[in-house]
Amino acid sequence: MGNDIKTGIYLCTCNGEIDKVIDVDSLAKEASEWPGIITVHKDAFLCSDDAIRKVREDVKEFGLDRILIAACSPFFKAEEFSGLGINKYLVERVNIREQCSRVHSNDPENATKKAKAMLRVFLEKVKYSHPLQLLQLPSLRSALVIGGGVAGINASIDIAGTDNEVFLIEKNPFLGGRVAGFHKYFPRMCPPSCGLELMFSKIKSNPNVHVLTSSEIDTISGSPGNFEVLIRTSPRYVNEVCVLCGKCLEVCPQNAVVYPEGFSYPGIPAINRELCAVDCNKCAEICPVDAIDLDEDVKVNNIKAGAIVLATGWEPFDPAPITELGYGRLENVVTNMEFERIAKKQKTFFDKPKRVAFIQCVGSRDERYLSYCSDVCCMVSIKQALFLKETNPDNEVYIFYNDIRTPGEYEELYQKARKAGVIFIKGIPSELKQSEPGKISFSVFDTVAGERLDITTDMVVLATGMKPSQGTIDLKDKIGIALNKNNFIESHIQCYPQDTQRNAVFSAGCCRAPMDVSRSIESAGTAAIKTLRFFNNCIEITPDNPIVNTLKCDVCKRCIEECPFKAYFFDEKGFPKSDIMKCRRCGVCMGGCPLAAISLGELSIEQLSEMIDAFDRAYLGEDEPVILGFLCKNDAYRAVDDAGLKGIKYPPNFLGIMVPCAGAVNGAIIAKTISAGVDGIIVAGCPDNQCHYVQGSRLAKARLTDISNKLREMYLEPERVRFISISRDESERFTEIVKEYVEELKKMGRNPLRI
Repeated sequence: MGNDIKTGIYLCTCNGEIDKVIDVDSLAKEASEWPGIITVHKDAFLCSDDAIRKVREDVKEFGLDRILIAACSPFFKAEEFSGLGINKYLVERVNIREQCSRVHSNDPENATKKAKAMLRVFLEKVKYSHPLQLLQLPSLRSALVIGGGVAGINASIDIAGTDNEVFLIEKNPFLGGRVAGFHKYFPRMCPPSCGLELMFSKIKSNPNVHVLTSSEIDTISGSPGNFEVLIRTSPRYVNEVCVLCGKCLEVCPQNAVVYPEGFSYPGIPAINRELCAVDCNKCAEICPVDAIDLDEDVKVNNIKAGAIVLATGWEPFDPAPITELGYGRLENVVTNMEFERIAKKQKTFFDKPKRVAFIQCVGSRDERYLSYCSDVCCMVSIKQALFLKETNPDNEVYIFYNDIRTPGEYEELYQKARKAGVIFIKGIPSELKQSEPGKISFSVFDTVAGERLDITTDMVVLATGMKPSQGTIDLKDKIGIALNKNNFIESHIQCYPQDTQRNAVFSAGCCRAPMDVSRSIESAGTAAIKTLRFFNNCIEITPDNPIVNTLKCDVCKRCIEECPFKAYFFDEKGFPKSDIMKCRRCGVCMGGCPLAAISLGELSIEQLSEMIDAFDRAYLGEDEPVILGFLCKNDAYRAVDDAGLKGIKYPPNFLGIMVPCAGAVNGAIIAKTISAGVDGIIVAGCPDNQCHYVQGSRLAKARLTDISNKLREMYLEPERVRFISISRDESERFTEIVKEYVEELKKMGRNPLRI
């Protein structure tokens, strides 16, 4: 790109704050002599209406092609600097306040030198930028919600309440999920019917909600705003004319008729044909309204949706492998879910006083089974223990635990249980034995009292953990999402808890993590809100998606394999191409391409290369080492900004460049930086478990390890390239790293390639 590009440079003094440290006049004088610079303007408040008006007038008067703004961080005043009468992708920000004047206020001379170096570097970036236009793609005003438990039901209600169409899919014959089988909710201790009846009434009364029970996803294709889904619906064999007379129940010899309970939805039976006796037709023969058709076929529905909410729920852990607890072998050893059914049916087991033991963390927090805490088990056991005490105060109830976890208002329920006489013992029982018919004996060491107890009970309830449902695992490949190591849906838990790794696909409830009913409903509301941006009849897409240079690409497929969001496909010529609707613009593909054949629209390999060429390796003098930093946008760059906001000092030897993700930094750029004589390189990304792009930081770290090994082979110090993990709130740690690195580089000596 030649010097025919007309560029205007605009310098802000921030009402004297910047120019009391940086000699802005010197900056302006030098910049005005650079090729292609048409105008240089200094202003006390560059973000003011008058200053913005001045820039817009200059664009017209001088026919400016590019604008370089030297002021505060690009995270500030973004709106003000977006309307300058020129494509916003042709405007570049140079952060001479947070990352120069504020952190080097004790060294004005070198702060000015660094500011000039920054200006030169970012001038090259803007010179090699390209105008981009927002892409607008059509979008459907409908959502697919997969899973008919409380999370899926509430997400459907919330989405339909905004006048959007919803298709609610449930694999079982009735909505309600596992909650429908509970005896009571905590902490209010009310039956689930009171909540579910209200939810069902809202679904029935809203014509925007279409419920498909006994249904499962066959295939999902398309992209955000325009998903196409094939749904396979198994027959109920009973239609809506059913009057619930119950005659089919009476004559069925196999208990194959699944009858709705008082608050079930839909309110008609279903027949499990797998249980039916061969050639049996008794239910259809006796039905007075001909509501039963045993020859009904599977139906396939093709629906379209703008967004998808996954609410595929959870499954209880099967404690049978923990043989010492005797589940399935000893009488009256049950799981907490089985106890719910016992309590709900009010069996006569508790008519007489009983001794009942609850054992916590069965499977959970155990590396052999479920390594995580299942979140709700403590509260479930406390709820069930209270039920026993309320049923009969003479029941003797024990809860054996490692730790009791009752956050927030749940602590009140815990205190209520203690006052009711529930006995809490810190210690997990050893092997359970059947001492006599109907009796279970075991020993436990009470770590609080410091003594061993021998106990015999009438019943043992195992607080089993929550596993992700098989439905979640089955959908992983069909929908193109990632699961974490525990097979829950992967998400960035702090910032985007409801997002999956696929655009316009969100999670709600226990498919993301173990959670109770109230938190499931909250997550459903958040997921519903997230879908709304895909229902505006069109979707605006940021145009800076990666572009593959097919003249350089050798189709090694690394971009396809490493993309965290599975956004690549092969075009008609057999080259990889990114799906703009799936792509998150992280640049992991750009960083991983061995031929540097991939560039983002807003940050290209060419731009980075020219920036390195323009970087003055001796801006502080020949004897001072310089460090070039590549800082991830979400965490590291913000941490460096925060150092400026707090006024934390660090040496001016460091100059930072923002990248979307540490994983976007290509090895060729690192190699060029070293070859150009830069003394030290820092690639700063998020900690592995905080990366907004799932594996970007991890990949960057692995790639830099390879580069360090190559430097060693070239007889260069591998320490000249360093990866650091920096969280947003670690500005102090960052400044200490820079200080130590400068001293280390001074001892190491200048880069031998620095000419």
